[in-house]
Amino acid sequence: MANINITISNAAEIKAAFRRAPELMTSELNTAIKKVVITIQGDSMRNTPVDTGRLRASTYSKYGYLSGEVGTHTNYDVFVHEGTRYMKARPYLLTAIESNENKINDYFTAAVDKVLKKLGDLT
Repeated sequence: MANINITISNAAEIKAAFRRAPELMTSELNTAIKKVVITIQGDSMRNTPVDTGRLRASTYSKYGYLSGEVGTHTNYDVFVHEGTRYMKARPYLLTAIESNENKINDYFTAAVDKVLKKLGDLT
């Protein structure tokens, strides 16, 4: 039986690059989350039904460490979004998410691709 020997000459550099992976991934994911939040906020505001404009004006977004949120500062937003027995649902937020599904996936795919490229550049 033949012996095959494989030598990895830059093993130390590869190990060092992989030690940086969590830091790089967190940074890129936070960037992707910020892009998603901004996209969803913009589209949800465009989709928000307007009577007085208070609901649309109360829309907010925030993002932090691996998290993001889009919402409103009203006590009736859920009734507009989900509907009641007297009013049909107008899911402005859900519509914004669904219509941007491909863009959202692209943001996260790009984040992973950037990390893999950076890891490759470190070795």
